[in-house]
Amino acid sequence: NPLQAKRRLELEEPEQQFLPEGLRTPKGKGRAATRSPESPKTPKSPSEKTRYDTSLGLLTKKFIQLLSQSPDGVVDLNKAAEVLKVQKRRIYDITNVLEGIHLIKKKSKNNIQWMGCSLSDFGGMLAHCQGLSKEVAELSQEEKKLDELIQSCSHDLKLLKDSEDRKYPFIVNEDTLL
Repeated sequence: NPLQAKRRLELEEPEQQFLPEGLRTPKGKGRAATRSPESPKTPKSPSEKTRYDTSLGLLTKKFIQLLSQSPDGVVDLNKAAEVLKVQKRRIYDITNVLEGIHLIKKKSKNNIQWMGCSLSDFGGMLAHCQGLSKEVAELSQEEKKLDELIQSCSHDLKLLKDSEDRKYPFIVNEDTLL
């Protein structure tokens, strides 16, 4: 099913208070947890970040969350870089894509404004989609059971029709069928 996640992440407490439950960093899941201690990609101290921590995908989610907290949908890019603790060029990577698909627009030199759908509805839409996905999965199971029942009944009818030693023939006489 294309709507199901390939794996479920356990999430830890965020460093910043503005991050919702779905945007927290996973605890030792994935490849980083299976590497040997001497591996160069494994963080050696809590201050070092994993590859997931620095991904553009996670950073984009955090940036969108920051946008959703702005009352007018306007964010200063310098402030965003400071709050998200990343270089400004990483913020530009995100804003260039969002601007290209017309979800944001430049208000001034360092300010952008959200132009997409209401960000306050984002969490509700996500929960609604998850509910619909669950309903689709349940309906698929029900459909599978019904298909199996139809197949079983069809098979039984075929056996009954093909049976040579019928105790009760279907035709009583030429004009009457049972």
